[in-house]
Amino acid sequence: MSKNTGKARKILLFFLLFLGLFVREALALEIHNLVLGTQQGYLVCSWQLEDIPVQKLDEALHHGVPFEIRFYIELERIRRFRGDKTILRHEVVREVYYNAVKNLYQVYFVGLPYPPRNVPSLEEALALAGNVKSLPLLPLNTLQRGKSYRLKVRVVIYQKVSPGLASRVLRFLFRGGKIESDWARIRFKLPD
Repeated sequence: MSKNTGKARKILLFFLLFLGLFVREALALEIHNLVLGTQQGYLVCSWQLEDIPVQKLDEALHHGVPFEIRFYIELERIRRFRGDKTILRHEVVREVYYNAVKNLYQVYFVGLPYPPRNVPSLEEALALAGNVKSLPLLPLNTLQRGKSYRLKVRVVIYQKVSPGLASRVLRFLFRGGKIESDWARIRFKLPD
């Protein structure tokens, strides 16, 4: 085996390992257990956010860089011969901060009349912010019985960066300041 072949193999191996890290990071965030139900005349959904890069987020929080968890929700009526019709687009936003004086993590429910919740660990804060239960989407009487629908949910975690140099360096270290998931989908039909 020549010297160049050995060198080429080492470079290829390094490249594949490097690429594997990027792919793993890109697919790290996932929505699990997406389920639909009905409650008090509304279509409701629930899910859990999993595979969160806790260590990276905790490092950033301890350096004063909070983050926002933004869920994008779309409900479409599936139409056979025409394009699908979007019935609902909605966003659910949670913000997570670290209070170094009290050594607590704070979860803000943006747009809701709830006070922020303080918890002692980032895992608890992520469970509060990322696990959604019985979120009302729309009244059941707005959906047609016997028609097919698709609910899609995805999540993006954004790091909230101030204009200072230190936060720009942190944003560079944490891949541009955002982590995304793929769409989680569920197809359903209201019974006749």
